[in-house]
Amino acid sequence: MQALQLQGIEQLVQVTLPVPAPAADEVLIQTRAATICTSDLHDIRSNPFGIQYPRVMGHEGAGVVVQCGADVKGLKPGDRVAAHPVVPCGVCEECLRGLEHLCSNMGHSGIDRDGCFAEYFAQRADRVRKIPDDIPFATGALLEPVAVCLEAVYRAGDIKGKTVLVVGDGPFGNMIARLAQKQGAGRVMVYGQTPFRLRMIPGVEILDAVPERSVDVAVLAVGSAEAAGSCIKALRPRGRMVVFSAAYQSAPIDLFSIHVLELEIAGACNDENKIDEALACLGDRSLALEDIVTRQIPFDNWKEAFDLARNGHDRVLKVALVFE
Repeated sequence: MQALQLQGIEQLVQVTLPVPAPAADEVLIQTRAATICTSDLHDIRSNPFGIQYPRVMGHEGAGVVVQCGADVKGLKPGDRVAAHPVVPCGVCEECLRGLEHLCSNMGHSGIDRDGCFAEYFAQRADRVRKIPDDIPFATGALLEPVAVCLEAVYRAGDIKGKTVLVVGDGPFGNMIARLAQKQGAGRVMVYGQTPFRLRMIPGVEILDAVPERSVDVAVLAVGSAEAAGSCIKALRPRGRMVVFSAAYQSAPIDLFSIHVLELEIAGACNDENKIDEALACLGDRSLALEDIVTRQIPFDNWKEAFDLARNGHDRVLKVALVFE
């Protein structure tokens, strides 16, 4: 099979590899669509998660089951499916606390196990979901992105009737804004840098500047230390900041404001059992999540796809590689 393998910093290479054989608890999936995540671009550029080379990249994928391991129940060849990339061990202290998404021995497609930027990939069956025929594969590939955005909204607390600010206009900021509206936020505002992307977010207030001391919740949906500071300044007393996007540089924190205004900071990483909720969101026409994927590019043209994902913010939101 053909696959995209990360072999070093800025060394993403198309290679020929054997088709993986699924373990007893896994299914083998013929990839039909795989979307490019911002974290993929970070992995290529600087490898912040310490990927051991070489590694087939990709963690947002959907396709058709072609083979099932001996112990797999509920899935069969021919099923249209989407896969979640996180594989918790189920036995570590965090898993036993019910926090499998924060597993100490976590497996993750594209990081420590080969991912879905390939014609075939294997995934543990409990991390795979059937998708209805009316959900395109490129939309199905958003299963995990939607799940982690649901986690960000969940970590914001009860947002019904509240004012929510999303800082960041990329695919994740877009999805978080849509989901916040769906969860009953009274007012959703978005601050970003790219007019094209801002226009892709329906039903929100687009801001020219981040307001000060006027929002109940601020979601950091861009990896910027400066933006993190802006989120803190935007919060009214007892407000909460949700750190969704990782800022890889140190960010100064206004501890005095946190103290005197009783502010809260909550992280949001992976998702706490939100796969099925995410699947329901993919089928919710009022969310129109299919609009997130603005370009589908054949796998053979993967270099164009990655260039667009990295440099085409004025033309695309989310780019999918599609496989014949």
